[in-house]
Parts: sequence; C-alpha cells; structure tokens
Amino acid sequence: MEYTGSCAACLALLGPMKQFAEMGDQGFVDLATGFCSTLGIQDADVCAGAVGTQAPILAHVLRSVGPSSLALNSFCASIFGLCPLPDTTPHKVNLSDPPFSLSSASSSEILPEQTAPFQVVHISDTHVDREYTVGADADCRKVICCRNYGPQSVGAHARKPAGPYGADKCDSPPALVDSVFQAVEQFAPNRSFTIFTGDAMDDAVWESYRPKIEREMHSWHASLPTRSYPVFGNHDVAPVNGFPRSTALNASSVDWVYELAARDWEKWVGRAAAEQVRTMSGCYATVHPGTSLKIISLNTNLWYKQNFWLYDSDAPVWDPNGILTWLARELDEAEQAGQRAWIIGHMSFGKTDTLRDQSNYAGQIFQRYHRTIAAHFYGHSHRDEFEIGYSDYSDRSPATATAISFIGGALTPASGNPVFRVYDVDPDTYEVVDFVPIIANRSSSTYQAGPEWARYYSARESYGAFLDPPHPAREPLNARFWHRLTEAFEVNESAFQLYLTRTLRGHPTSATKCDTPSCKAAKLCALRSMRSEDNCVRPSRLSALERRSY
Repeated sequence: MEYTGSCAACLALLGPMKQFAEMGDQGFVDLATGFCSTLGIQDADVCAGAVGTQAPILAHVLRSVGPSSLALNSFCASIFGLCPLPDTTPHKVNLSDPPFSLSSASSSEILPEQTAPFQVVHISDTHVDREYTVGADADCRKVICCRNYGPQSVGAHARKPAGPYGADKCDSPPALVDSVFQAVEQFAPNRSFTIFTGDAMDDAVWESYRPKIEREMHSWHASLPTRSYPVFGNHDVAPVNGFPRSTALNASSVDWVYELAARDWEKWVGRAAAEQVRTMSGCYATVHPGTSLKIISLNTNLWYKQNFWLYDSDAPVWDPNGILTWLARELDEAEQAGQRAWIIGHMSFGKTDTLRDQSNYAGQIFQRYHRTIAAHFYGHSHRDEFEIGYSDYSDRSPATATAISFIGGALTPASGNPVFRVYDVDPDTYEVVDFVPIIANRSSSTYQAGPEWARYYSARESYGAFLDPPHPAREPLNARFWHRLTEAFEVNESAFQLYLTRTLRGHPTSATKCDTPSCKAAKLCALRSMRSEDNCVRPSRLSALERRSY
C-alpha cells in the first residue's frame, strides 16, 4: 500500500485543525460536526452526538502535541489508515526472573487422569438495545436499525419490519437477552461461573451520555447470572471509547463508571477486587472461591486505537495508568502462590485495534508468566476466533507456541448468529479441554417465534479431526493444538473454509469470503499472533465514522 501522499495530506489537514483547537472546544466541535453533516458522512443527529462528544477530546489532543508529532502520525495511521503504522517503541519491561526454566513451550503437558471438568460460560458483545422496536425498519442508513427514527421508519413505511428477536443491522433486543439467559440455564446449569468480555451497551454511539450508561450498565449487571466476572468494553463508557490516561491534563474523569462497576461487581469479585476496580482504572484480580484460579480482568481500552485520549502526548507512555505494572505484579504473586491465572479482557492483543506498543509490552509479561497463565479470553471482534502467542515470532511453530487466546463471538445479531460459549475446564490445571459454541440460527423460519439454541460444534472433536497425528487425548486445547490446526488449514482448504464459516456462526454473509492465497496467508498470520505488530494486517482507508466501532 502506498502511503506517501495520503499520509502527508492527513498530517497537513491536522495543522489547521490544531489552530481551530487552540481557539477552544466549542468552535472545534462546530467545525467537526459541520464537516460530518455537510459531507453526508452520517445523519445530522449522529454527527451532533457522536462527533460532538469526541471532538473535545480531539481538540485536547491537538493542543497537547506538536505539529509534526509521532502521536499525530499514529492518529492518521490508526484512525484513518492513511499513514504507515509506526514501529514499536523499544522498551524492556522490568520483570522478575522465573524460578524455573522456561525452555519448554507448553505450560501443561498432560492432564491428570480421571478428572471431571467443570463448565464456564463465556458471553460477549451483547450490545443490548433497549430502544429496539418490533416492526421498525430493519434496513436503514444509521449505524443500527430496528428503532423508531420517525414516521418513515415504522408501520407501513418500514421496508423490512423487525421481528422480536433481532435482524442483520440491529443490536440485541431485550427479548433475545432473556432468551440467551434461558439457554445458559439449559446448556450449562451446573456452570461454575460466567465471564462477560464487554460491550453491554448498544451501538447508538451518538446517544452515549453518562445518565444512559449508568442506567443501562446497572441494569445489565443486575441481569447477569450468579457469579460473573465482567470486563469493560469500549462501548461501556461515555463518550464511547473514552477512557483517559491519568497523565491527560484536564481530562474528563470516568471515575463514575469505575465506581458504578465496583459497586455492582463486588458481590462476585469481593471487596478487595472491587476496590481495585476503583483504583486500577477498571481492572481487578480475584481468586475464584474454592480453587487456585486467579481471574485477572484488564481494561484493554487503555490501549485501544480509537480511544482518542491515547494520542495526547509527544512522549511515549509505555504503561497507561500503571496497568501493565499491576498485571505483572498480580501474575508474580500468582506464580509464587502456585496458582494458575486466566486473563480476561475486551480486545485481544493481536488485533490492529490494539496499539502496538502496549501489545508488545504486554506480550513480554505474558511470555514471562506463560506457565502461570492457563488461558486468555476476549471479545470485541464479534467473531468466533483464536490467537496464538509465541516465544519467538520469527519461528512460529508448535515448539514455540506458548499462549492461546479464546475469542468469543457476539450475542448481537448485527454480526452473525447469536452465540455464547461453554468451556470444559480441567479442575487441576485450569486449562480448556474443550468448548462448544451455543448458537441460535437466525435463518430458521421459526427464529422470530423464539430462538432455538443448539450446540454448534465441539472444538476438540471437530478441529481435532484435522490433526495428523491426533492430538493426545489427555492434553488440553493448548497453544500447540491451535498452531497445529493452522498448519492443517494451510494444506486442507475445506478445513480452512469451515473455520471461516464458523467465525460468524454459519450466518450467510460475504464477510467471511477468503479465496486467494494472499488472503489465506494474511488470515493465518493473524491467527498466529498475540502481538499486533506481527499480525500482517494493514489498516484500511476508511473514516472512523464509516465503520461500526466494535
């Protein structure tokens, strides 16, 4: 991709924008919303709400950095895809020496015999829309549909009336949420706990104001099953994506959302972890009762590329809000206590959505403690996926595969068939031995009469069938298993296409099409990366306002 002209143009445009920003927020907001409306990027109400809430943050960024700042280059690269992504800023994370050799890749070789697994449910990206209107137009020009946007969107004027359980361009109606909780009780009645990897709020980002977030996040927390471990999604704050660093001068505080979560989550995570939510920017660590499993919840939004607060400094900030230092400390304590750990968060570290610096630095921590970390769990992409981490990214092989991220699909019907996962977990090693996605098929003729939830596939049975020689029966679905699966994808096109179909849970769409060698190579590279600098994905040249901000 040739960047030269477009990158220079993006940086040149930011020059006069910086001058407007120096004149104050209101003039800058008026300029940005007018630009959005005049060019027809979105409807006027969306421009006023979405751009109007983000523009003050961008104005702050432009006032805080120099005209030729690396931060502005990163902004043009990450937000608009118009500049090359900058190289990772070298930084060696200060970590303790391991008490044993880390030469072997896998953290657990063989499972103990005759140990019955326990079950864990994984729900993600519910995007509950409490303004969902049955009968409203399911085909509109806004970011989400199935809402009453005026007389032309409802009744006889609706070209594609919305059913009660959701449609392609719509977020989750409350009826679908009720249905999924019933399905959880049906398929995992004896689950030990539930993990929720973020984005409870709908995609009407132009309506993301504090009163709505407080009201609806509290309602969502109240609806979660007993013993749940949640994380913050990028939509779960106002304005959307807006988690400021502690170093940002005059930043609007989001302590209110941390306080809300601390109060709501305390009944599951305990008092000490709830206090961490308040003081560690939404992160917490807690040991699940009766086990040696430490759950470490990360607020990954502090390194999300669409969080404009992250571009307000000319100097690199290696550890926003001290989260990575805290993470290393929690893992070190777990190692010393002989515990295993699960890392849960919203965004996985291998996606281009994660800034390269923090992905690299977190990767150093994950590699140092890979024998302590049993697994990672994320959401955000809305796809049924995985990512593999390696001790040596120049030699990605079964021997160097050390970490596995399980990425759950989304409940929202806007991105495929609604889904949640049920994991079988070994009670001694806390590693995943199998998982089954539970889906509701929206293509079914009876879906709108009530979703029929069903097992989609067993990861162990289905993907294990492609491995030759077979995966050992007493070995978990570790990083070695998933790397060998990517090797099978290289030579077995049917297996690869089956995987792509499953990313959106079998829903008919062109979004999973990948039928060229270059596309396949890029997909496999992305699967083999828990560091965003190594995922082979190039930023697309699209306006941030033209994309759904997952």
